[in-house]
Amino acid sequence: MKAKLIILPLIIIPLSSCQKEIKRNSFYFDTYTETRLYEGSENDLKEINNIFSKIDKLTDNYKERDLNNVYKINNSTENVQVEPELYEVLKASFCNCLDPLNYYNPLIGSLSKKWKNSLEKGVILDQESINSELAKMNATTVQFLDENTIKKVGEAEIDLGSVAKGYALDKIKQYLDSKQYTKYLVDAGSSSILLGEKNGCKNFKVKVTNLDNTYLMLKNCFISTSSYDKQAVEIDGVTYSHIINPVNGSAINENDAIIVVSDKGYLGDILSTAFINESLDSIKELEKHYEVKTIVIKNKQMVYKNEGIKVVNK
Repeated sequence: MKAKLIILPLIIIPLSSCQKEIKRNSFYFDTYTETRLYEGSENDLKEINNIFSKIDKLTDNYKERDLNNVYKINNSTENVQVEPELYEVLKASFCNCLDPLNYYNPLIGSLSKKWKNSLEKGVILDQESINSELAKMNATTVQFLDENTIKKVGEAEIDLGSVAKGYALDKIKQYLDSKQYTKYLVDAGSSSILLGEKNGCKNFKVKVTNLDNTYLMLKNCFISTSSYDKQAVEIDGVTYSHIINPVNGSAINENDAIIVVSDKGYLGDILSTAFINESLDSIKELEKHYEVKTIVIKNKQMVYKNEGIKVVNK
């Protein structure tokens, strides 16, 4: 077994040094985050970090925190009263508006953990375990009660890993909008990025690292990516991903990487996760339905790019 790095992080080309900039690097969601403000103060950086910290705690499904979180819900048979932010992101994750998506299910938690533990040992998860976890997912429901109260009924575990960073960026954008700031860059570990704009309403230049001389020209949007990363492993010539197909339980993805450009961080993150297992025809239909723009990478080639995304090669 060997780790296989096919990650498709995005690198933001920095602004010119003559522009005022304050920034802060932190560690949340098991990754490094970076906030760059081109207007505002150190107090704004602190408030943004507070948002990252709170959403990180609330969406953690591995351990208890000082707030009732996803781990608490997963390990309780009783009603759990949660913070408004967790109630909101859970409700969005289970929303009926996501029904057209075949490959997104926030009840993937326990199946994902079993795949992770198995792959760490260099072993493919057996079909019996996969079938058992899929049955648990189908038999589990989440009830949304009054006063921000949640009750999970069933054995499957909630996992908000595919939406947490995007949702945190949504809350950060709300904060920046309240301050009437327009010039900023917030990077939640390359897979989820919030862009404002550069001076003079200019685009940011975003490099796609695994594609030679390929840059996206973007501003005032969320960028969400899903791809194989360092958690993926190769066994007998087959690459197994950390992104699990919730329909058949497989850890083999249809596409190598997906980039979604949207105006909602949580939605972009959900769609990039779902699209990693969608066919190209389905992706084209679904991006129209959700009013997003998509890039699909397969075999180290850009096999599809929405015409609304500006790409330069220089």
